[in-house]
Amino acid sequence: MVTRISTASQNAATLRNLQSSNAAMALSTYQITTGLKARTLSEDSGNANKLLTLRDVQTRTTTYISNLNSANQQLKAAESALQQMTDLLSEATSLATTARNENSASTRDTLAPKAQALVEGFYSLFNTQYNGQYLFSGSNASVSPIGDSPAATAFGGYPIDTSWYQGDNQLSTVVSGAQTTLEYGVTGDSEAFGQLKSGLEALWYGLQNNNVTEIDNAISVLSSAKTSLSSMVSNVGGQMNSVAQQTDRYTTQQTFIQDSVDAVEKVDVSDAMLQFSAQSATLQASMMVITQMNQISLLNYLR
Repeated sequence: MVTRISTASQNAATLRNLQSSNAAMALSTYQITTGLKARTLSEDSGNANKLLTLRDVQTRTTTYISNLNSANQQLKAAESALQQMTDLLSEATSLATTARNENSASTRDTLAPKAQALVEGFYSLFNTQYNGQYLFSGSNASVSPIGDSPAATAFGGYPIDTSWYQGDNQLSTVVSGAQTTLEYGVTGDSEAFGQLKSGLEALWYGLQNNNVTEIDNAISVLSSAKTSLSSMVSNVGGQMNSVAQQTDRYTTQQTFIQDSVDAVEKVDVSDAMLQFSAQSATLQASMMVITQMNQISLLNYLR
C-alpha cells in the first residue's frame, strides 16, 4: 500500500516537472525566435514599470523628433522661397539701373514686361505652400498671405502699406519637448516683403509710364529690401540650425533609450539556446521516468 501511494506521488511530481519543463522550453523557443525575454510584461514583472517608463519616453521623443523634422522641412521650403526672392531682387535692381540710364520712353516701355514678370514672380513665391499650408501667412496658414493681384502701382510712401496682408503675425509652433514649444518661420507682415512688393510694383509702374521718379523710388525701396531680406534669410538659417541641434540631441537620446530598452527587453540568444538544451534534456528525462513508472503493472501493486 505504501508502495502504491509513493509511486502515485512520484508520478504526480514527475508530471509537474514535465509540465514545468515544457513551459520553460516554450519560453526559450520564443526567446530564441524573437530575441525577447518575455512574451508579456507579466512574465517579467520585475522590469515591467521600468520598461513602460522607457517606452513612454521613447514615444514622446519620437514625437518631438517628428515635429522638429516637420518644422525643418517647412523652414527649408521658406528658405528656398526667400533665396529665389533674393535672386528676383537682384534682377529687379539690375533692371531698374538699366531703365534709369535710358532716356527713351519707348525703350523703358519695352522693359515694363520684365518688371511685370518680376512682380508676378514675387506674388507666386510669396504664396508658396508646404503640405497645403501657406508658409508666409503665420498661424493663419490656410489663407493666402496676399489678397491683391499683381499690378503696376505708384510708390505709396512711408510707412509702406501692408494692409494687403491677409495672414497674422503669429509664428508657427510645434511641441518640441516636455511643456516646451518652438516658434519658427516667417510672417508675411515682415518689412522685407512690404518693401519688395512696393519696390517691384513701383518699378513696373515707372517703366510703363516713363516715370523717372517712380523708377528712383523703386531703386531706393529695393535697396532697403535687399538688407531686410538678407536679414530674414539669416534668421531662417539660424532657426534651422537650432532645430538641427535639438533634433541631434533627441536622436542621441533616442539611441540611449533604445539601448536601455534592449537591455531590459532583449535576451542573450546564446544563453537561451543553452537553457533550451538543458530544458530539453530535463524534459526527456522526465518523460523516461513517466514511461518507466507507467510500465508498473497491477501485479506490482498487489505484491
